[in-house]
Amino acid sequence: MADHKSCEFPRFMIAAEKSGQGKTMITCGLLSLLSDTKGPAADYTVHAFKCGPDYIDPMFHRRVLGIPSHNLDSFFSSENQLCYLLERHGQKAKSLGVIEGVMGYYDGLGGTTDRASAYEVARLTKTPVVLIADASGRSYSVLAAIRGFLTYRPDSQICGVIFNRLSPMLYPGLKEAAERELGISVIGYVPVLKDFTFESRHLGLIMPEEIPEFQKKIKALADRIRPGIDMDALLSLAKAAKPLSSQGEGIPCVRKKNGEKPVIAVAMDQAFCFYYEDNLDTLKAMGAELRYFSPMKDQRVPDEADGLYLGGGYPELYGEVLSKNRSMRESMKECIGLGMPCIAECGGYLYLKEWLFDSEKKRWPMCGVLPGESKNSGKLSRFGYGVMTIKKDGILGPAGEKFPAHEFHHWDCEENGDACSFRKPVGARGWDCGYMTDSLYAGFPHLYFYGHYPYNFLRRAAVWKEETYKQTKSEAEKYDAGRAFS
Repeated sequence: MADHKSCEFPRFMIAAEKSGQGKTMITCGLLSLLSDTKGPAADYTVHAFKCGPDYIDPMFHRRVLGIPSHNLDSFFSSENQLCYLLERHGQKAKSLGVIEGVMGYYDGLGGTTDRASAYEVARLTKTPVVLIADASGRSYSVLAAIRGFLTYRPDSQICGVIFNRLSPMLYPGLKEAAERELGISVIGYVPVLKDFTFESRHLGLIMPEEIPEFQKKIKALADRIRPGIDMDALLSLAKAAKPLSSQGEGIPCVRKKNGEKPVIAVAMDQAFCFYYEDNLDTLKAMGAELRYFSPMKDQRVPDEADGLYLGGGYPELYGEVLSKNRSMRESMKECIGLGMPCIAECGGYLYLKEWLFDSEKKRWPMCGVLPGESKNSGKLSRFGYGVMTIKKDGILGPAGEKFPAHEFHHWDCEENGDACSFRKPVGARGWDCGYMTDSLYAGFPHLYFYGHYPYNFLRRAAVWKEETYKQTKSEAEKYDAGRAFS
């Protein structure tokens, strides 16, 4: 651990009574208002965060602000790590943090605890919370709901409320009653917005890049909610946040023998776009140089690559494009067959299989590194948090090592490997998962690098070209990576 440090970081969290209450939409509208160069927060640089393991909501934040959004997850991270991840941004001059909650405010692991909930993140980081209270179909009854959320935990962190789907005519009376009877700051209201909805698909919202004229729509959204939001009250609440305090972590650093950085090729396009921003930051902090490439559009793995990182996403929506890029598939199989270190999660894992059934049930050949095929299971398969335990030594570490992970997918395979075990944190459910060798990890679970540093992966990448590649290149023609797992 590095020396203790603390910083002032104005911040607040947007939370809701339950899922489907418009958290992402309202958060994006507020981000737009706060980043307005002529608005009351013009002197601040706004940083966005998302509670939990969601990939898509941070993409919306990023499109609004033009800078990456980061995840805050109290299952993946310790209290110190959460505060440290926030502090990295709060230390910058005039920073303002906006955190979007997850599900219902107190909803946590297994649906039976508040562990890993938005509430836990707010409590551990001492962040003031603005509760989105849905007023549709009720008026004064919404105050009873707010009181319940305020008192359910004595340290609820809830300091403000925004009424959603509320008639402007009812607002003055509800505001006066809430402040008088509940002692809570009323930040404003959002009227019924029939024209503003974000469509969903099987893994959540559609990606913002798929929404025509996204920036124009976000600006229109901000204009619609602007009259009902007391921005001065919101900033005042954010400034009341207590200082953050943490100890920086000593992150292991890897270099090649000649002092150069190992180059990690990261698949990044419409098919592969699910990455925790902190995973990419961690790789860079550990000494890696990242090169982004597209398995859909590029012809081969970048020549300078020393390792591969294939994240999740939607390969099932682009099966034909991925399949018809034969040169990339062959390049991928050749590199992995030659021992190039590779981490492939969820969608990246499906890309390495022999076959993929796309969203229209058409079967397409993939890279053929791993045996079998994947298809739509028609439901979320083995989803949620878990603790992975390595069963045999490999690129993720030695046998017996444990670390947090997350699964969330509709596509599934009959055979998913048995290199690791995955156990749910609540209840007794568990399963085996993942293929692993000294140079490859591939499986459905998503990894969080602050919960498990990818040291072995980078160490092998640093020596691969010098030690492994030279030894295996002469045998490349007779090597079939698929057979290694058959």
